Amino acid sequence: MVANETPLVFSHEYATQATYSGTRIVVDVTAENDGLESITPEVPVPQVVCTFLDKDGETLHQSGLKLKKSIAAGETITLEFTLAVDVDDVTRYELRSEWVEE
Repeated sequence: MVANETPLVFSHEYATQATYSGTRIVVDVTAENDGLESITPEVPVPQVVCTFLDKDGETLHQSGLKLKKSIAAGETITLEFTLAVDVDDVTRYELRSEWVEE
């Protein structure tokens, strides 16, 4: 985890999967609302971003997912981030969670 501005607490793991078109990396994230109140998909809304990096720390791919439904205190949601290009160049990934206004 690089930065987390929200009350979401993450557990995550990654796997390399073979597909018909090649190999892909999948990062499965479980996010728990560790706060005392529900988090809603109204502005500002949490956005979780996964960045795949190469050995030099250069970004190969980045994607973000915004909260689409409410999460009550203590509830969890699952998120999935996938990389299907430059798979052999990935040495790490970083997760970031932030409040966004859009």
